[in-house]
Amino acid sequence: MTERAPTSAGPTPRIHVLLASYQGARYIGEQLTSIASQTHPNWSLTVSDDGSKDNTVALCEAFAAQHPDHSIRVIRGPRRHSTANFFHLLNTVQPDSEGDLFAFSDQDDVWMADKLTRAVAALHALQPAPGQAALYAARTRLVNEHLQPTGVSRQPTRRLGFGNALLQNVASGNTMVFNSALLHLLRLIKPEHAVLHDWCAYQAVTGCGGVMCFDPEPCLLYRQHADNLIGSQGRSWDKVQRIGKLFRGQYRTWGDQTEAAMNDLAPALKPEALHLLRNFQAMRRQPGALGRIQAGRRSGLWRQTLSGRASLWLGLAMNRI
Repeated sequence: MTERAPTSAGPTPRIHVLLASYQGARYIGEQLTSIASQTHPNWSLTVSDDGSKDNTVALCEAFAAQHPDHSIRVIRGPRRHSTANFFHLLNTVQPDSEGDLFAFSDQDDVWMADKLTRAVAALHALQPAPGQAALYAARTRLVNEHLQPTGVSRQPTRRLGFGNALLQNVASGNTMVFNSALLHLLRLIKPEHAVLHDWCAYQAVTGCGGVMCFDPEPCLLYRQHADNLIGSQGRSWDKVQRIGKLFRGQYRTWGDQTEAAMNDLAPALKPEALHLLRNFQAMRRQPGALGRIQAGRRSGLWRQTLSGRASLWLGLAMNRI
């Protein structure tokens, strides 16, 4: 799953780009330009704006007028939060065929010109069976607000799977491209139950018998700035923030939401995923710290890094998972 995605020529399916926007006028123009510059020509764009007061909508409408050969829509978002906005896009997009693909987009990144081409080739190489979910994700090149490089996002070091997906998300939504089968699975999840749209995608593809690839080569410039809702993982400050969320009970809330989202998805989960989900639930419900840690060790669940595993044991001891 961590080999470089193929870049050879393949099919040219329609890719529906799903962009969630809010107060994005400062950067969204560069992102729109990078979408228009894709080497994969067959794309459409839906922008769901969550009530911007700046000229985000005007910029998107002007972009649509400049590209009449592509289907570009600007719609009203639910005005709750970014995850709800992405689920609004998932439930609004209308595929032309089961062969269509879908790509999440943030408003402040810059895509590399071959991002969609590489994703199409990688998904084609996975050869999903009819009706089987398939997901492409990749690393990102971290940049500051002026697009100056600052690093590269972390690559998973352990295998990908549902036992990992129940505890953490390792794939950034702004890199994701996926097929109609995964779209249908995501539509089973109630937006209010989702922690993050991309986390749900990782859980759904691994829990429902799908196939997934993770490209170790960055596919976009991930802009880091003060207004980021979700920053890159792996920086020292992010680790401090995660410890803070642990003590505040944020991970416990996320665990409750994860259970609710997976209950929505339960009719489509494979038996082995249902077994892991029951282990996740049992681990969280043990009455004592030692019992929760022992249940965690027997659960078949895992996190990617040593620090992640340490925070898991701490969270179980504190009953904060």
